[in-house]
Amino acid sequence: MKPNRNPLALAALALSCGALPLAATAATLDTQLVASGLTQPLYATSPVAGGPLFVVEKGGTIKAVSGGVTSNFLSISVTSSGEQGLLGLAFDPGYADPSSAGYRRFFVNYSDPSNRDSVIASYRANASGLSADPASRQEVMRFAQASFSNHKAGWMGFKPGDGNHLYIATGDGGGSNDPSNNAQNTGVLLGKMLRININGDDFASPSINYAIPGDNPFVGVAGARGEIFATGLRNPWRASFDRLTGAMWIADVGQSAREEINFIDASSAGGQNFGWRVREGDIATPTVGGPLQPGMVDPLLVYPRTFGQSITGGYVVREAGSVLYGQYVFGDFVSGRIWSINGNGSPQTMANATDWTAMLDAGAAGALGNIASFGEGAGGELYIVDYGGKVVRVVPEPASVLMMLSGALALLAWRRRTSSAAAH
Repeated sequence: MKPNRNPLALAALALSCGALPLAATAATLDTQLVASGLTQPLYATSPVAGGPLFVVEKGGTIKAVSGGVTSNFLSISVTSSGEQGLLGLAFDPGYADPSSAGYRRFFVNYSDPSNRDSVIASYRANASGLSADPASRQEVMRFAQASFSNHKAGWMGFKPGDGNHLYIATGDGGGSNDPSNNAQNTGVLLGKMLRININGDDFASPSINYAIPGDNPFVGVAGARGEIFATGLRNPWRASFDRLTGAMWIADVGQSAREEINFIDASSAGGQNFGWRVREGDIATPTVGGPLQPGMVDPLLVYPRTFGQSITGGYVVREAGSVLYGQYVFGDFVSGRIWSINGNGSPQTMANATDWTAMLDAGAAGALGNIASFGEGAGGELYIVDYGGKVVRVVPEPASVLMMLSGALALLAWRRRTSSAAAH
């Protein structure tokens, strides 16, 4: 087998072995163009190492990007006015395992064009992995939406190590100040984080195909929906799981004063109430809010409108060798800014955040516009989805890779010299 002489791979190996001096990790970042010419892209993910990158377009199409070629993977009829559309995509953890019930299965979250319901449905990919079989569609669940066209959220995901439970983020349904108080009403699914078992079925209807986990926090509570895992969300625009720890990060878009990031520890049984509409971030919601009520929790981080006006949640980076390793990366749709904070789950402030915007805008893939989403590949690689039509991958700046490699080689040479001297 030929030795790997790729400088990035060598630097990553050196980092993983602890061979890089601390100063050498202060590298800069670059961007690499993965796809362009997209129409209102909202999300990107790559479930199989070396496989295609899948990009969700708001108008109802999922694109597969492989070897620099972009093709249609699946098209769904949706209503896309306002904040409606094709909003979420999650690949079954058993997607690449022929022995799994989830083999080639993936889930989509979209707005029904006939009645604007939020619909979760599953499909199966064809053998090539570059197209899906429309006839494989199975509706999993649907829930009615408010008459407004905003606050539909749409993220879905699986907790690492758990192939049964699909988590689904829902917005409060829209309108100013959550007029029906949906986020605090445990009798409706809006303004929540849901958790369902996609490998079970508690319902006789052929159009409802999931089970309610018996350990969900509201199971057995009078008047409450058992699907609910957490409450008090306004418009959670992108959540994620830390692939190493299993902790959940939820970015929730504010109304007029605060943007926030919420956190659920991996060991939590759920039941968190993140406060909306009583609270906007860490303050009483102007005109309708008040103090923290029993059971409500403050966010892990908030920022005022001086930083941006619509938070976009990201990921705790776990790509080996990345200078962002262990950092939670997030952005803002309106301001286009991108930051990182410590990903250990401790409370943070923007004073502790690192602003990567200028560096990433100067990258090889060109300036970024509205940050619609981030994406994570099978190896933990980080993608940025620009609503203007492109997806880029975050990579080390080439000179920095060489700097890291040079530092690693210098340190290894020093260790050899000292070892040789000690032997004599």
